[in-house]
Amino acid sequence: MKDCLFCKLVNKEIPALIVYEDKDTISFMELFPSAPGHVMVILKKHGNNILEYSQEELGKLMGGVQVVTKKIEKALNPDSITIGINHKERRGVPHLHIHLIPRWDNDNGGVIQSVVKNEPKESREEIAKKIREAVI
Repeated sequence: MKDCLFCKLVNKEIPALIVYEDKDTISFMELFPSAPGHVMVILKKHGNNILEYSQEELGKLMGGVQVVTKKIEKALNPDSITIGINHKERRGVPHLHIHLIPRWDNDNGGVIQSVVKNEPKESREEIAKKIREAVI
């Protein structure tokens, strides 16, 4: 996509601190890291969400995530890594991306569920029923 920041990065039109690249994916340091070693992994093919990719392409994306996770663990020895997917991003770059955020005990971070606080008004059972019955 012509105006996509990440596509420009893929096409080497803008600089990035690339930590891993293969035929289908590219991984680079987050510009505004939440922790040391905060990396983003994307497919080179543009898409804004997981629904715009095939299962095969998503498998390649997760393969890139796996490789970079191993590299981060080897290089930085974090206690854990939080992995988050930005799907249908509206506040940042509209290109599906996965954040790998290394975590250490006492790093003042929270669990991934602490990112959003929007208490449901319906019961979990009602919401589960809606999801089960959704026709795709």
